[in-house]
Amino acid sequence: MLKKLSFSGKILYTSSSAGWAMIDRIMITWLMYYYITSPAVGEPLLMPVVFGTIMLLGRVVDAVADPMVALWSDNFNGRLGRRIPFMLVGGVLYFLVFVALFYPPVAGKSVINAVYLALMIGLYFILFTVYVCPYLALLPELARTSRDRVDLATLRAVFTLLGVAIALVGSGLLIAFLGFKGMIWSLGFLGLLFMYLPAFIKEKDYAQSLPATLGLTQAVMTTFKNRAFRIYLLGNATFWFGFNIITLGLPFYVTVLLGLQEEQTSIFFAVTFGMAVLTFPLINILAKKMGPKLVMVISMFLFVMVLPFFYFLGGSYLGLSPYNFGLLIMGFAGIPLASLFVLPDAIVASITDVEESLSGQRREAMYFGAQGFVLKIVMGLSSFVTGILMQFFGQTAASPLGIQLTGPVAAVFILLGGLAFMKYPEKEVLSYEKIIPPVGG
Repeated sequence: MLKKLSFSGKILYTSSSAGWAMIDRIMITWLMYYYITSPAVGEPLLMPVVFGTIMLLGRVVDAVADPMVALWSDNFNGRLGRRIPFMLVGGVLYFLVFVALFYPPVAGKSVINAVYLALMIGLYFILFTVYVCPYLALLPELARTSRDRVDLATLRAVFTLLGVAIALVGSGLLIAFLGFKGMIWSLGFLGLLFMYLPAFIKEKDYAQSLPATLGLTQAVMTTFKNRAFRIYLLGNATFWFGFNIITLGLPFYVTVLLGLQEEQTSIFFAVTFGMAVLTFPLINILAKKMGPKLVMVISMFLFVMVLPFFYFLGGSYLGLSPYNFGLLIMGFAGIPLASLFVLPDAIVASITDVEESLSGQRREAMYFGAQGFVLKIVMGLSSFVTGILMQFFGQTAASPLGIQLTGPVAAVFILLGGLAFMKYPEKEVLSYEKIIPPVGG
């Protein structure tokens, strides 16, 4: 009989999200800014379109690794379980490569920097998958009902946003006090500490940890036969295409459109993610009463309404100064953002229950791996599109159109995601839910 995960166990599991979310958000938010403005050396290290191309190639490499790591984890038969061993090995390597990204070998533009970044970003994404894919696969094993999964996903979202907030709010402050490299080392190490907290959970006490037996081709094909998963993935992928564009644009909204210093990005990030955290309890309640699907769709359409206003950042509207108008828009964006941090993991966890009827096996990691395969290609494409926008339409105060267009362009993709998600067969998925009687507490 499997034990029921205690509250302390839930904290140990979900707190890891603060660590890897912190590191990844620093990379996503600051790496492009670092390489195309290079505040450390005073001149760009790469052209925006070159950086975007490298990110696209890195995401392709990462996408290929996702199903490989997922299959390895699903089929793994270790003394500590199917998931924890990957997290123990992958965590420290992930941290070291993250730091190395911000140490290009040449000061100034160089082919060497381009080659170095291409190699390191590919390795970074692979190690991210080695840790995160098995980690996420634990969620449907530790929480066995839709309500429990929403609760665990909500708690994980709290820690995710904590990590993101530390990264986005703390990074600007630490740059002012410690410099860019000091910020990278200090926040990276803090993230690493969070990532090792789940090691205190005895996986086999709470999860069946029975290795699957399907080969790679059969495992991938069986996963995509799941109609509910295909619909969910289409909606989620188009959302993340748009949201990644906004994420890449965040430092530019503050420093270029609003004309503020780098460290002042912290204030705007704090408003957005603070509003999201305040909205978490409401999302948890509504998802249990209305179902995750409807809450997701409403949130995506709210995002579509807010994002076009990013075009107007830097101007005075509604009787507000540019600064206060920026705070208002960032605050409103945090409301729908809350759902999109909480609900996708709970939805995928429920979708994995359908798998037993297809293959007779529990293959949670492959669902997160297949999702990662698609999302990382999508993230690479959105990085490429962002680079194109800034390269050809401008990224400076004198020519800001490329930055201004990121909001409306992102809104188009998120709208497509919301329309797709309306087709998600939620009732059918929940009918497959099986409750495994727990013992203990």
